[in-house]
Amino acid sequence: MRDIETMRLDVERRMRRGERFSDVEDVLNASDLCDDEKAALWLLAWSFLHPRAQRREAIAHLERLSAATPPPAVDRRRHLRAIG
Repeated sequence: MRDIETMRLDVERRMRRGERFSDVEDVLNASDLCDDEKAALWLLAWSFLHPRAQRREAIAHLERLSAATPPPAVDRRRHLRAIG
């Protein structure tokens, strides 16, 4: 059996048992699979989460990214011309 098929079965087993998504994610990250294979297995694990949990995680991740990235600087002269 190919490595990705073995990992697919492992991901499905772990998610059905109710393991935390982040723990399954750690297993995937530690594997020797290529990035495309890891991404496909990550999506498989993600598909086991309830849609509300998926949305909550996505929003939290976006908020962390927004907090880490300062808003772009505003050219005050252009802004004043646009509103004036």
